Amino acid sequence: MKNNIFKKNIFYILSFVFIIVLYYSITQLLFPMFSVNKMDFSIIDILYVYLFAIISYILSNRKKFISYFFIIVSVFSFYTIEPIGITVESKPLFFTDMPDLYPSLIEVLPLYMKIITVSATILYFGLLLAYALYFIYRLYKISKTNIQKSVIMTLIVILVTYISFFRPIKIDSLYIDYTDISNKYGIINTISYRISYDKSVKVNASKENVEYAYNLLKEKESKRDISNLILPYDGNEKRDVFIIFMESFYDYEHFLPLIDKDPFPKEYREWASNSTKVGPNDSYGSLFARISGLTGTSPIFPKKQKTPIYTALPYLMKENGYHTVALEESDVTYYLDYLFPNIGMEDIVFNIGITNIKNFIKTNDYDKPVFVSGFTLMGHAGGHIDNDLNVYGNNKRLMDKIDKRDIPVLIETMENSALSAKDIIDTKNIILEKYPNAIIIFKHDHLYPYLKTIIHNSSIDEKIKKVFFDSYTISPMLIWNGTNGYYKFEEDGFPPENIPMFIAANTRVNYTNSIISLLYKDKTDNIIRFYNSFYSNDNKKILRLEVSKDSLSYKENNAQRILSEDIFRGKKYFYDLK
Repeated sequence: MKNNIFKKNIFYILSFVFIIVLYYSITQLLFPMFSVNKMDFSIIDILYVYLFAIISYILSNRKKFISYFFIIVSVFSFYTIEPIGITVESKPLFFTDMPDLYPSLIEVLPLYMKIITVSATILYFGLLLAYALYFIYRLYKISKTNIQKSVIMTLIVILVTYISFFRPIKIDSLYIDYTDISNKYGIINTISYRISYDKSVKVNASKENVEYAYNLLKEKESKRDISNLILPYDGNEKRDVFIIFMESFYDYEHFLPLIDKDPFPKEYREWASNSTKVGPNDSYGSLFARISGLTGTSPIFPKKQKTPIYTALPYLMKENGYHTVALEESDVTYYLDYLFPNIGMEDIVFNIGITNIKNFIKTNDYDKPVFVSGFTLMGHAGGHIDNDLNVYGNNKRLMDKIDKRDIPVLIETMENSALSAKDIIDTKNIILEKYPNAIIIFKHDHLYPYLKTIIHNSSIDEKIKKVFFDSYTISPMLIWNGTNGYYKFEEDGFPPENIPMFIAANTRVNYTNSIISLLYKDKTDNIIRFYNSFYSNDNKKILRLEVSKDSLSYKENNAQRILSEDIFRGKKYFYDLK
C-alpha cells in the first residue's frame, strides 16, 4: 500500500530534483563557460518552476512525460533565454521584443546560424504556445466532468500567473539594473520588474502630448546658445564631414595599469587622451548610436519608415548642397535599408566588409562636398582578422586575473578594439589626404556584451573594477578638425544626441525647428542628459543622478521622448504643428 502511494506521488520528488539539477547545470556550470552572467543561486526560482510543474502535472491528468518535458521547456525559457537576454540586451526578453531583436540579429549571422536561430525560436515559442493551448484544452475537458475542479484550477492558474509575472511592483528609480535584481530576487521576479518598469517609463504620444512637447522644446530652442559647439577654423568653404560609428569599441583605458604592452597605437592614445568622453549606450547599441548621431533621438527602435523625415541631419546636409552617403561594413540590419533613404541618404552601400570604409573613401570621388556616415564591423562577435598583437603573451599580469574560461573572449575583444584603433588612424589619414578640411568623428556604439561579465568574474582589484562599473564615460569621442588637428570640448559628458547639431552648426546648415534642434539635449539645471539618463559632472567625474519627475530636466527629456515616439513609431502629429 505504502509502495503504491510512493509510486503514485514520485513525480513530486523527482521533478523537484530534476529542476534543481537543470537549474544548477545551466546557471552555475554552463553559463560561465560562455561568459554569460552567472546568476546567483535562487531557491525562489526553483520553487516557482516547481509550482508550475505541479500545476502542469495536475492539468495533464498526471501524465509524467508531458510534465517532465514542460519542466525542460520552462527551465530553458526562464534560465537560459532570460540570463542571455540580461547579458546581451541588458533586460529580460519577451516575445514582443522579437520584432526588434530579429532585424539586429539574423542579418549578421552566417547562414547556418540563421537556420539554427530561426528554427530554435520557432521551436521555443511554438512549444510555449502549444503548452498554453494544451492547458486551456485540459481545463475545458475537466469542466465537462467536474465543473468545480475546473473553476478552482482556472482560478489557481490565473492567480499564479498574476503573482508570478503581472503583480504591480513599485519602481522607485529612473534606472533599473536587471542583473542586480535577478541576483537578489531571481529571474522570474525580474520579469515582473521589467513589466512594471516598462509601464512606469512608457510615453504616450497622443496629439495633445505631442503639441505640449513641441511647444516646450520650441521655447527651449529660442533661448539656446550653441557657441560652445563651434570649432575653431578659418575658411568659408563647405567642409566635408565624416561620422563613423564603431562596433563594440572600447579602449581599455580603465585597465591600463594592468597592461604590460599596450596593443593600441601610440597615435591613437594621444588622440584619445585629448578627446571628449561620451556616455555609455543602451541595448541595440549599434542602432541607437546611428540614430542618435544622425537624427538626435534618444534610444528608440524605429518602425519601418515609410515617411521621409525631412529635418534629420542627412536631409539638412543634402539641402545644403552635400552628397550624402551611408557606408555599412555589415549587411542590412535594423531595417536600415528603409530608414536611411527616409532620413536623406542618397547613396547607401551595405556589406562592404571589415575595415573597408577607408578603401571605399579612397577609391570613390564626388563632385559635391560629402557627408558620410559609416559603421564598422570589427568588434562584432565573429568579426576578426589575423594579427601579431600577441595580447595574451604581452599582458600576463592582466590575463592572470581573468577567469580561464573568459580569456578567449577577452583576447578577441581586446584584439578587435586594438585593430579598430589602428583602423581609426588609417581611415583618418586617408580622409585627410583627399579632404584636408574635413570634420571627422569616430564614435563607439556600445561595449562588447560579455565584457562586464568577464570583468565581474575576474580577480582584478576591486577599486579598478568599481571605476569600470561605475564609469559613465566609457570611451572618447574622437573629433578631427581638418588642418587644425584633434579637438576636445571643454568638458566630458557630451551627449551623443547632440552630434547632429554639432555637425549642422559647423557646416552652416539651417537647423531651426528641425528634429535635431528640438531633440538637442541642453544642459539644464547643470544636469547632463544622454540616452534618457541624467548626470552631473562635478570635479570632472560624471555621476548618474536621480531627478524628480517635476524637474525641468525631466520634463524636457520626457518631451523629447514623446516627440521621438511620435516621429519614429507613432502617428507623426509633429508634421501638423510646424
